[in-house]
Amino acid sequence: MHNNEDFPVSVKRPIKIRILQYASLVLAVAGLVFLYLFSVNRDLPFVRIGNITPTMNFAYVRIAGEVTRDGSVFQSGGIGFSVNDGSGDISVMGGRVQAKVLEAAGKLPRRGDRIEVAGSLSISADQDATLRMQSADQLVLNRKRPAAIPSADSRTPLANVTVAQQGRTVAVAGILKSIDVPGPGVRAPYVFTLEENGAELAVIFWDDVFQGLDKKLPMPGKFISACGRVDVYKNVIQLKVQAVGDLRIIEEAGK
Repeated sequence: MHNNEDFPVSVKRPIKIRILQYASLVLAVAGLVFLYLFSVNRDLPFVRIGNITPTMNFAYVRIAGEVTRDGSVFQSGGIGFSVNDGSGDISVMGGRVQAKVLEAAGKLPRRGDRIEVAGSLSISADQDATLRMQSADQLVLNRKRPAAIPSADSRTPLANVTVAQQGRTVAVAGILKSIDVPGPGVRAPYVFTLEENGAELAVIFWDDVFQGLDKKLPMPGKFISACGRVDVYKNVIQLKVQAVGDLRIIEEAGK
C-alpha cells in the first residue's frame, strides 16, 4: 500500500479567489492607464529651460518658447527640433507616432515659430536636457508670420550675387527655369534655378519648406521671389532659403 503523503496533492483554488485575482490585475492595469492619461492631460505648469536641473530627470513638464531648429523627421521615423525660451535652449524629441501626426496635420515646427509643448525630461550624465514628447496633442503651434515680400528696389540682381556675399542674407527674384526634386529617402535639398537677364542662381530649400508649401511646387516659367543666405557649395553659388515665407510666387515681374 502506498502512503498518500508520497504523492503531491493538487489543490484547486476556489473560483471566487481566481475571480478576485483577475479583477486585481485588471484594476492594476487600469490604474496605470489612468496615471498615464492623467500625466498627459493634466494642466502642467510652465518650466523655464534655464531652471532645469539634474534632479528633474524624468519629470513631466511643459515649456514654451521659439523654435530655433526646424523640425526634422529622421530615417527612424522620429522627430526632433529645438526650442529657446530666453533662458536656455533644449532639444525636443518625439517618436514615430508623434512625427506622423504632426506631419499629417502640417504642424512640423519651423524656425521662428512660437510653441508650447509638454513631455518628460531626460537628463544625460553631462547634464544635457532633452524633452521627450508623449503626445502630439500637447504641442501648441503658432506659426511665424511670413515676412513681407521684398520690393523690387530692395532685391539684389542675380548677376550681383557673388562669392563676396557669402554668409549674407539677400533677396532676389527671377523666372523659375527648372526644378530639381530629391528622390525618395534621399537627404538632399529641392533646387529652384532662377534666371534674370541671362544670369542664373540656384535657390535651395529642404523638406520643411516644401511641407510649408502644402507639398505643391510652382511650374517653370513662374516669377519667384526668394530671400535667404548666400552660400557656396562645390564652387557653385547658391541661396539657402530657411523659411517657407521667404519663398513666394509673384504674379507680375515688376512687383
